[in-house]
Amino acid sequence: MKMRLWLRCISFVLLCCYGIQIGFAYKIPPVQLELKEEGFLVSIPHESGIENVAFNVNRNRPFKAFEQGEFSGRVSTETNNRWIFEIKRRLREDDTIYIWTDVQFNKNRFRSMSSPIMVSEVPSGVIAINEMVNDKKPVVITTETPPAIDPRNDICEPTLTIIRNRNACRGELIFEENFNGNELNATRWRYEVRMPLDIADAEFVLYDTNAEITNGMLKIEPRIWGNDNPNADIRRGNLNLGVRCTAYQNSDVECRRQAFGRVVLPPILTARINTKHAFSFKYGRVEVRAKLPQGDWLFPLLLLEPLANLYGQQAYASGQMRIAFIRSNLNLQTSDGIEMGGRVLYGGAVLRPEASYRNTFMVNTSRDAHFGETFHIYSLTWDDQRLSFEVDGQKYGSIDGGFAQHEMGHNYAWTNGNHMAPLDQEVCF
Repeated sequence: MKMRLWLRCISFVLLCCYGIQIGFAYKIPPVQLELKEEGFLVSIPHESGIENVAFNVNRNRPFKAFEQGEFSGRVSTETNNRWIFEIKRRLREDDTIYIWTDVQFNKNRFRSMSSPIMVSEVPSGVIAINEMVNDKKPVVITTETPPAIDPRNDICEPTLTIIRNRNACRGELIFEENFNGNELNATRWRYEVRMPLDIADAEFVLYDTNAEITNGMLKIEPRIWGNDNPNADIRRGNLNLGVRCTAYQNSDVECRRQAFGRVVLPPILTARINTKHAFSFKYGRVEVRAKLPQGDWLFPLLLLEPLANLYGQQAYASGQMRIAFIRSNLNLQTSDGIEMGGRVLYGGAVLRPEASYRNTFMVNTSRDAHFGETFHIYSLTWDDQRLSFEVDGQKYGSIDGGFAQHEMGHNYAWTNGNHMAPLDQEVCF
């Protein structure tokens, strides 16, 4: 029996539609790089109309898109007629520097990618790096804006996508995770540690730090809890997660539990991670490359959940979007002989916990092979009109908004939102 969920790559991309053309052109001037003894500066000259400037800088790593750099910061005040960003990191002679700049000019945003700077190729007439170190004088290197860049990238075209209450630009990659290194990146992800009882259809498991990262893959493998704890007794035992517990709702029962009678401790240990503390967004396209598990009664979920539960915390009042899920059984059919095991992929929205409502806003597709046989790319595109679902680039369904028109028990609250309410608020992975 195969029981692993492998995630290879997760990316969040803003919608490539709803752009607003800007009717005039502002050209970002060449970026100046100045080497200092304790680091370096990047800057552009001030012009009337500039409101703030953001710099993103990488050492020895080209930008794939307008993404966050190794060093990044937004400058809100000009100094001596220049917009200056200081970086406290000395450069080496063999470093290559990559820079892109974001300028807010007369309420509009413009972006430009500069040509790479090879620090060893100091222009003639400028003090060399070694001389700079000895004499404590700056070296000034000016970049040229490459003419080959698509001019559409020089203007930030606003979209529907919002990231932590700021608008994103068309074509911007707003989040990417490749699970590099040997452990989960704590600045982006956190483990949930709790016994879930926050919803009526919660999984009967214990969420803990039961995952590993190997060769650029996050692996989650459910295990029988008693196998790791020989002295554990799920029928008569007591479990207290203490300060490790991350429950924010129903903490009395999600953090500690005493087994008695028909109340038993969760028999399965698994993992659940989220970006709630670090990343959230509203509207965009999500792609996840994953190998789903194979095995009876395994239920992998790739989710988007509300950041703030503005419509309420109970009974999915604020909604949940499922990028993808399967019932991982190798053989599972309804009483009518309809396939519902691992060869059927589902995606959609959950707005009530009851089984009678669970398929109301779901789409699915079937294949001859189990979805856990290999990696697939699962995609969700979410805008202010609908949800659209793809697997390996093939669209298999969409769900229109207007959920408040359905009898779901939360309608009175959803009427305060837009066409997609309750799916009109920022979510996290």
